[in-house]
Amino acid sequence: MKEYKICLNGLNCASCEKIVNRVAAANNAEVKDIDELNGIVTVVCEETQIEKLKNDLASKGFPERKGPLTARGDPARIVDYLFSVISGSEETHIESKLLNYSLATFALVIFLGTIAFSSAVLPVANIQEYIPFIFLAIIFSIAAIFSYNHMKAYKSLMSCSTGMMVGMTVGMILGFMGGAIIGATNGMFVGSIIGMALGIGAGVSLGRHCGSMGAMEGIMAGFMGGIMGAMTSLMLFTDNVVGFLYFVFAISLAILMGLSYMMHREAGTPPKDSLKIDMPMFIGMAFVLIFVLVLIMFFGPKSAITYL
Repeated sequence: MKEYKICLNGLNCASCEKIVNRVAAANNAEVKDIDELNGIVTVVCEETQIEKLKNDLASKGFPERKGPLTARGDPARIVDYLFSVISGSEETHIESKLLNYSLATFALVIFLGTIAFSSAVLPVANIQEYIPFIFLAIIFSIAAIFSYNHMKAYKSLMSCSTGMMVGMTVGMILGFMGGAIIGATNGMFVGSIIGMALGIGAGVSLGRHCGSMGAMEGIMAGFMGGIMGAMTSLMLFTDNVVGFLYFVFAISLAILMGLSYMMHREAGTPPKDSLKIDMPMFIGMAFVLIFVLVLIMFFGPKSAITYL
């Protein structure tokens, strides 16, 4: 009999501990300690049983976390995650693919946008004033498609608490970002409507994977985010709204990246066929969303008070 320490993703509560104890007992293993905070389980069992124990735990929603036995909150975990995404590690194959899709989309949009602006084919007199908001719309659209498809790939691995967190976070952030962009160019009313539509749509679609509670979280978050985004732009019309929106968008992207990290750490690695989108589809979805937002900016109804 030997003592082993196993790092597990998804170890969050007392119910999780009970499941781990039952799985260990079924494998003739003794659980000596469960460090719920850091996701580390100490067991004593025969060497021939350890791999079966790990597989059984993974089948119950507690996949083994590869890498060093670092504590939760240790910056080394984040660095390791980012490196694995950039390097295309097998553990983060979903995130690596979506990152490649995002970079390809951004490069293509900027290339085509440069041609459009240089050839003056856009029928808007004060087009230069729209450039910061068009750029934000590009960033938002790529981030929205990335986050939505990333979280959707994990739907079969979401616990109830994680699903609610996903619905709330994605709904709030996308609602805020979309509302803030259109709020600046078209005003409070149109900005709120567009922000709420985007936030509620994404929040409900993702949150529902853990039931009606998650769907409600998505609705409420999208509702609040859409209004708050448009309201923020309205309140900052005379106080450097463009600079503030760039700052807020940077924070919003950091939150979405944090959600990506959390999902991978808590749920493990999803099956390779769980990502239901390829690069052409990703680029197409992003282009459609960018096109719709730009059309609304240029030709949508405008309130009496707008930044442009």
